[in-house]
Amino acid sequence: MRIGMKHAQAKGFTLIEVAVALVILSWVLGSAIFMVQQYADERLRLRERFFSSSVAWNRLMERYQDSQGWIAKTGDNTKQRKGVDDQAGQGWRWTMNIEAAMGQDLYRYEVTAGSEDSERNAASLAMFLIDKNQ
Repeated sequence: MRIGMKHAQAKGFTLIEVAVALVILSWVLGSAIFMVQQYADERLRLRERFFSSSVAWNRLMERYQDSQGWIAKTGDNTKQRKGVDDQAGQGWRWTMNIEAAMGQDLYRYEVTAGSEDSERNAASLAMFLIDKNQ
């Protein structure tokens, strides 16, 4: 009868305890990997939005400088309505829409921009200008 007593005193984990520990560990590791992936995706979206906004802002500022007469009339590259700019070693496409607004010589300029590789626009900026050259 002593043999049964020794078996009851054996130390260690049961198979069920090991399985539960592995399930918990896999859940924690899976959650960690998911969070790292979300962080990386958000970082890429913010980068795209930042550079698209920069391209749109640069185009609007060129129009503003042209309307104020600050840019020498060497060519009509400030009059372009669409194009591709290079920033951070990548192409960023942009499109400018110009609409007449209420008021004499008042126009609404809107620039949408996004990655050259994507059809989606990541930024859209607009401003109103008094432009007699329009």
